[in-house]
Amino acid sequence: MRIASNHRRHAVASPTRKNAATPRDAVDFAAGSLESKLAAIGKAVPAREWERIPIDYFANLDHYLHHSPKRK
Repeated sequence: MRIASNHRRHAVASPTRKNAATPRDAVDFAAGSLESKLAAIGKAVPAREWERIPIDYFANLDHYLHHSPKRK
């Protein structure tokens, strides 16, 4: 069974944003894989929309989805 990391071949990376995310990295995935489909969706989102994502989004996902208290 192959794992997702076996399909990834990193190419040129774009500069990191304030939250260290790089949504526009140039990455090649296996054709038809879930990663390639998600990457296509991510590339379709304008850069100004990516900037609207809070810096602590992934650390406080429950807060943003379910309004639970934020983690410190």
